[in-house]
Amino acid sequence: MAHVEPLTDDQIPSDAQPIASAIKGQMGSLPNIFRTLARVPKLLEGTVNLNQGIHNALPGKFRELAYLKASTTNDCHY
Repeated sequence: MAHVEPLTDDQIPSDAQPIASAIKGQMGSLPNIFRTLARVPKLLEGTVNLNQGIHNALPGKFRELAYLKASTTNDCHY
């Protein structure tokens, strides 16, 4: 059970809407992590910018390895 509930589309603040729409366009849906981060639009923006920096700076194999290592380190089964 989530400690902080993800927002519905109607609850996403107006200043987070463009970012949410862009994520939906890329992924086909808006995952709960981004719905939750949208509670603080600047946090959502920073997270997306960080992810884009990682995506642009690391070759695909290293990027996937970083995601895998971060997930296993945090005991993430998602």
